[in-house]
Amino acid sequence: MKETLYFILLFCIGELIVNLTLFKWLRKTFSTSENPEPEKKIMSLSISVFKGILERFTLFLALFVNIPFVLTVFGAIKIGTRLEKNNKVQNDYFIIGNLLTILIAISYYFLIHYLLAISKSLN
Repeated sequence: MKETLYFILLFCIGELIVNLTLFKWLRKTFSTSENPEPEKKIMSLSISVFKGILERFTLFLALFVNIPFVLTVFGAIKIGTRLEKNNKVQNDYFIIGNLLTILIAISYYFLIHYLLAISKSLN
């Protein structure tokens, strides 16, 4: 039960931090005027923010329950969705965003194990 609570708290706090800082900066850095239309929303989040949260949640959960091969599946899905797109700015944004997503999910994984170890030592 404690592990589930830590998992949820860590993920929610981490996502607030990365979406309000790191990914906000990344979107501004790579934004272009090519897409002036407002982005579709899911649960009051832009679709790109929602997809990023879903990707990090999936990767973090898979690592947490010891299914690391999901990283390979993630890579295959991402490659499959990017075939035939040659926009350099978008490709840079795509690569940086995906590597950051994997890095953040792995960081969550190590951080939760660190928190659980501290919790065990306190009990």
